[in-house]
Amino acid sequence: MLIAVKYTAVIFTILIVMNLNAQDKITINHADSLVGKTVDGEQVREAVGNVSLTHNNVNITCNRVIQYFNQNKADLFGNVRVVQDTLTITAPQGTYYGNESKVVCPAGATLTDPKTSLKANYGVYFFGQDLANFRGNVRITDNSTYTINSDELDYYRGVQKSYARGNVVIVSDSSTIYSDALVYEKLLGVSTATGNVKIISDSTIITSKKATYYEFEKKSIAEENVKIDFLSENAVVYGNYAENYEKTNYSFVKGKARLIQIESKEGETDTTFINSDKMESFRNKPEKYIATDSVKTIRNDFLSVSQAGYYFRNISGKGGTITLSHDPVVWKENLQVTGDSIYAYFRDDIDDIFINRSAFALQRNDTNINRYDQISGIFMHIKFLDNEVSYIQVDTNAASIYFVYDSQSPNGANRSNGEVIKLFFKEKKVEKVSIFGKPKGTYFPENLVNTDELKLLGFRLRTDKPVRLNP
Repeated sequence: MLIAVKYTAVIFTILIVMNLNAQDKITINHADSLVGKTVDGEQVREAVGNVSLTHNNVNITCNRVIQYFNQNKADLFGNVRVVQDTLTITAPQGTYYGNESKVVCPAGATLTDPKTSLKANYGVYFFGQDLANFRGNVRITDNSTYTINSDELDYYRGVQKSYARGNVVIVSDSSTIYSDALVYEKLLGVSTATGNVKIISDSTIITSKKATYYEFEKKSIAEENVKIDFLSENAVVYGNYAENYEKTNYSFVKGKARLIQIESKEGETDTTFINSDKMESFRNKPEKYIATDSVKTIRNDFLSVSQAGYYFRNISGKGGTITLSHDPVVWKENLQVTGDSIYAYFRDDIDDIFINRSAFALQRNDTNINRYDQISGIFMHIKFLDNEVSYIQVDTNAASIYFVYDSQSPNGANRSNGEVIKLFFKEKKVEKVSIFGKPKGTYFPENLVNTDELKLLGFRLRTDKPVRLNP
């Protein structure tokens, strides 16, 4: 009895193996005509007309087929249609390899799924891996959700993940991305692009060496040689790393960040440059930028250095406010201004500078470079007219030193103290002085003038003035 059971089990196993082997072979189910022959010692069958084939769960139809038994492959010709469940591949011709469960379409192929369409000049599909490798004028689209064009693309159908290479362009409802290579994960809504990357969205154009775009969040992360063009603000930011959030109109750039803001004025342009380690952009009205660490600002002849800077643009788009803090200094031609914090207001040109606490301003004479008019106090207001200093007013513990000239010749110096001092300028020289609240003044004749000693407390000549560079 035991022997009979074992014998039956062996027979059952053999039948299973034979059945599996039969399933692995390509089978011709129908043809209008069928011819068998031997080529190079291999059995070959040629079927013509309304040909139908199967291999496991793959169904194939075409006009003509040549089947190679030993190689377990079939050359397919004319109106080729390969179907597996909801997947359909159509092509003018192809070869189906039973051992590898793949179809190769050298003359072009179109893959369709319920939501996906993939087309190219050359196509291979691996049924066991649910993997398509298409080359040449590749185009994959998911209805109206996205479209990818590239030279070559691998598409993993099961996880809906695409690897595109060469002249890649992906278009979605929220952005267009150009790159040399791209990985698109449809289920996550994530595109990872490398090489000559450009991301075009509603309000920005981002270029970099590599970038990741999060479709659902409308968020971009860019790295290496980053450039962000803000389309509505006529501004550009450069840096090594950037994050951009389209929904909130917020961006930041880190690593040698540089802002270039261009404004038009009577057919000419005013350009603001702000360099820093980090630059944040808030593009809701009113638009503002926040720069931190090693901040340098250049706007025409307005130059500044600080550790923190804020740039607010006027809603009109003309001018704005620059706020500087943490050891700030401002230069305007021969004028140098320092304090705990500095506020500069622009329209077309500089209009006002306000200095809060530890205010100090000095101005070098054009012809006598060792002579510096100085004024200091707690608070300071510098007024400009036609881009030249009109007056400087200092409040609280005010002190000033200004040099006197007879024509262009030095003629002594005045030192003044008071609660409020106001210096009026004409042609870049002090023309009039008004002192309020316990005024006190001393005149030094020219023969007693010692420029090394005529310096107010806090005098410091800064040498770190930024240099304007081309964009």
